[in-house]
Amino acid sequence: MNIWLLTSEFPPEYGGGIGMYVNQAAQMFAKANHQVTVIVRDHKKSQVESPLPNLRIIRFKHMQGEHYNFMGYWAALAYQFANEVINQIKIDGVKPDVIEVQDYNAIGYYLLMKKWQLEPILANIPIVVHLHTPTFELDRVNQAPMYKFPNYWIGQMEKFCLKAADALISPSQYLKDQLQRYVPEKEIQVINLPYYIDDYSEGYKRDYNSKTLLYFGRTEYRKGVSQMLQGAEQLWANGEEFTLKIIGGDTYFHPKARNLGEILKEKYAHRIKQNKLVFCNAVPPEKLNPEILAARAVIVPSLYENYPYTCLSAMWLGSPMLVSRSGGQAEMVQDDELAGLLFDWNISGDFEKQLARIVNLDSTQLEKMSKVSHNRIREMCNITDNLKQRVDFFEKVIDKLKNDGSNQSFPTLIQEYKIAVGEDIGQEYEKGLLSIVIPYYNLGEYLAETIQSALATNYTPIEIVIVNDGTNDDNSIKVLDQYRNHSKIRIIDIQNRGLANARNVGAINSKGEYIAFLDADDLIEPEFYPKAINILNQYKNVSYVYSWLKYFGNSHDVWPTFNTEFPYFLASNMLAAFVVVRKSDFINYGQNKIAMEYGMEDYEGWVAMASNGCIGVSIPEPLVHYRVRSNSMSRQFNRDVIIYLRQRLSEFNSSLYQKYGLELFNLIDANGPGYLWDNPTLDYPPVSLAYNEQSSIGSQKQELMRLANSKWGSRIIKLFFKLKMNKLLR
Repeated sequence: MNIWLLTSEFPPEYGGGIGMYVNQAAQMFAKANHQVTVIVRDHKKSQVESPLPNLRIIRFKHMQGEHYNFMGYWAALAYQFANEVINQIKIDGVKPDVIEVQDYNAIGYYLLMKKWQLEPILANIPIVVHLHTPTFELDRVNQAPMYKFPNYWIGQMEKFCLKAADALISPSQYLKDQLQRYVPEKEIQVINLPYYIDDYSEGYKRDYNSKTLLYFGRTEYRKGVSQMLQGAEQLWANGEEFTLKIIGGDTYFHPKARNLGEILKEKYAHRIKQNKLVFCNAVPPEKLNPEILAARAVIVPSLYENYPYTCLSAMWLGSPMLVSRSGGQAEMVQDDELAGLLFDWNISGDFEKQLARIVNLDSTQLEKMSKVSHNRIREMCNITDNLKQRVDFFEKVIDKLKNDGSNQSFPTLIQEYKIAVGEDIGQEYEKGLLSIVIPYYNLGEYLAETIQSALATNYTPIEIVIVNDGTNDDNSIKVLDQYRNHSKIRIIDIQNRGLANARNVGAINSKGEYIAFLDADDLIEPEFYPKAINILNQYKNVSYVYSWLKYFGNSHDVWPTFNTEFPYFLASNMLAAFVVVRKSDFINYGQNKIAMEYGMEDYEGWVAMASNGCIGVSIPEPLVHYRVRSNSMSRQFNRDVIIYLRQRLSEFNSSLYQKYGLELFNLIDANGPGYLWDNPTLDYPPVSLAYNEQSSIGSQKQELMRLANSKWGSRIIKLFFKLKMNKLLR
């Protein structure tokens, strides 16, 4: 089997259990004669390594590509991952049998998007998402501001990945139970993590008389370190004699705007002086193993955990365990108390009780626990058994994809579902015909270029419907008249009643199954319409398709649009008027309201459609070109008219705003008014009062955004503020 594993981390760089798992799994598959490719980002350079027969490591230098200029780090990285995978398949000339990708930070988002949008090279390749713990769960448990960009949007991308994956694997029943509610339609398969190390293959010795208890891992709120120290303090205060050693890196604690380790070191400074509490920095595995062997027991106090390697590797070395029930560690230790003790954070005093027990066990009891711990983990995470489980699972996924045929429903996070698609509108339409509707008012200077762009499309059949909205400029009239006898163009002359009415008139009078709206000064790429209609033909639940938007004229930025979803869509528009839409759905649900006379009429129409379950899908490519003019309608917007129009929009869709009121409040409270949002993948969106138009961003600000979203960027920026050097960031 040809297996590809996508990961954000891999040795020699470790950030947590993801890199450990991928390393173990890759070697396991390769040694069993499967062809394995690991694709991982690298901070230094792109290179290919072959550490074992059948194992190929493809490292690509991240932050390469123009998409990093207009997207936050993790979204841009996901886009780069998709490109790397597609390019590598082209180079190899052979498709992988299966691709497995981590859930964390949604690095598989654009790969899944491209597959669902019918990228030919990804056809028939099952994509499996391996659950580790997604960002949206980490932020919730760590008391981070969940609605703040970009983490909120990363969480939405992660949820899409769960929905879009061909299959899901969880290392523990606990994690499955936590995440199954997000994908009730899809059964999550539980397969424990594989594990094997050659170290100490000839045996090892433990110190059963040790008084040192060990915690290793990040000093993170989710890991239960604060609560663990509170319990330890009670025992110390009662005269218990033991040392608690903490090994690992520090993490930022949002409620206190400081690193958690710093806070705990200050709080328990007196215990540190007494040598009862020891903090150490993270160490590599070869230095950590002796610490595990020297400890009386290892504590895994997590409030929420998947299937932690801290517990797995400690049990591999025969450590007695003291673990919380809130995670896969409880599944390893089990209730029989033979390999260690369990406690429940929801039961007051339970941790302190079990901590006192482990402190006072005699060496004979500890040795018995050690043997059970050693044997149990080898049985649960046995390489041979794990290999068979994973290969069997992959084969079932591959067979299911072959037998199920094409998918009929595009994965969506919108909860409102349309009962029927293409409902009767009392009109005949020509199946397959695309009607390109161009509202036209005094834009003779640009019309020829726009029509040329439309006629150059690679989609057929088409008709162009120009709605002349009372043009009164002599030159614009003369330009328009040149097209009155064109075989593919119809012109409808009406009195001037504004853009909303012109779009509606064009839609009603179109003959096509599909409508594409195109303003008279804008352009489209030849592939836009065929790609959009291909998606509409494939998925019955998709009503309209659009793409990223490239500005030209007075700006050259890119606006990355996203699939429609609530509540974000209710606060900020997610698409421009460049849309290919089913005529029936637009007529039934999306006609522009004349009352939106000053603008945003298209935005209101898309919201109205989405509220009826008509979902919109974004093609992640800049396939449309929006001309930025100083005298355009949107450039005339001021703050008052924006607020007024958004008020009208909410009134027209009041039930929807009431339904999502709580989430909307939290989004706006965390990120400011929705009309200032340009892009949810950035942690401080560029501010622009122009509707749907990004202001130009200087290269220095772009670099700062990239820095803020990088691995060390947030720490560097916090240091600037701490040293009162924040003016330099300007």
